[in-house]
Amino acid sequence: MKKIVLGVLFLFWITLISAQTTYTVKFVNKYKGEDFRPDKMYLFSIEKKMAIDSVVGKEGVFTFTGQADRPQLASICGTADGFYVIAAFILDEIPIEVTFETAPKIQGSVENDRMVQITNAIAEGGQQQRAIQMEAERLAEKYQGELPDTVARRLDLEWEKVSRQQMTALENGVLENKDNLVSLYFLMNYGDVMDIDFLNAYFEDYKYKDSKLLEKVFQRLDGENRKRVGALFTDFTMTDLNGNDRKLSDYAGKGQYVLLDFWASWCAPCRMEMPKIKELYDRYHSKGFQIVGISLDNQEKAWKSAVAEMKMNWVQLSDLKGWKNVAAGLYYVREIPATLLLDPSGKIVAVGWRGEELEQKLVEIYGGE
Repeated sequence: MKKIVLGVLFLFWITLISAQTTYTVKFVNKYKGEDFRPDKMYLFSIEKKMAIDSVVGKEGVFTFTGQADRPQLASICGTADGFYVIAAFILDEIPIEVTFETAPKIQGSVENDRMVQITNAIAEGGQQQRAIQMEAERLAEKYQGELPDTVARRLDLEWEKVSRQQMTALENGVLENKDNLVSLYFLMNYGDVMDIDFLNAYFEDYKYKDSKLLEKVFQRLDGENRKRVGALFTDFTMTDLNGNDRKLSDYAGKGQYVLLDFWASWCAPCRMEMPKIKELYDRYHSKGFQIVGISLDNQEKAWKSAVAEMKMNWVQLSDLKGWKNVAAGLYYVREIPATLLLDPSGKIVAVGWRGEELEQKLVEIYGGE
């Protein structure tokens, strides 16, 4: 028994050694300006959201040494709570040196070199986009705000080309580094703009997908998947104007087309479009068309007053939680107005249709006057 206990303790000790190992990070501040002369800098754990070390500098040199979990994503910051980030990197077994003059220069492991290369490719695209934007502003002034179609089209194509190059660099970067933390860093920072199909396929066998750093990425991914054309609606419960709990399933999947309309009393574009929504409801409700309004208000009086003022005589639901609205979270609604059109079986057939586009679809379904 004693040998078994000692064996367990030995294995536990070995585990601690492998998890907690010595790091060395050197930060050299060569910035010439007077507005950045820090006395103290922090080594910050990005995933744990806490400072793991702090150092008082000497003649602009800050050297961090200590014990920490490795590898992990970390950064050098000007504050203990992770703000004023100078550089982000992978804290691993290779000593890291960060030099800051006009921009941070990171030297370290192969993975950190890859991280720098991908970052530079994205940044280069950003510089090209800024140049395109500056040219557009200059030409807009030259043409008194009315760019010729050929010029506008050229600028749009150039912008799209650079954007594609940035996305290619990003996608190739995470594909080539799927087995290390380089991919986690870029997914954490750019997962909100990456292609949904790409992410769905990528995460099927991704070993870091349970990282807390990807929570917002998966919120987006889950919401976008829920509102894919062809997906069956996801149910939720919310309160109506009379204070009664209602489920989406009270209306969806009941043999009629249902429009989920996300709006708010404070949303000017929503209010501008509401007369058209009302016109379509009044025209087609008797033929089976239903609307379920989802308000992102957080004030009951403002919500109810807007409904009465605009004569929105269809189903109205809200939990009065503003942007934390449960339905907006489920369907990843980040701007309003926003709509989802459900077919009689409750499957999503259109996303974002409003105005004439929605009207044409309803004419197709129900026929003209």
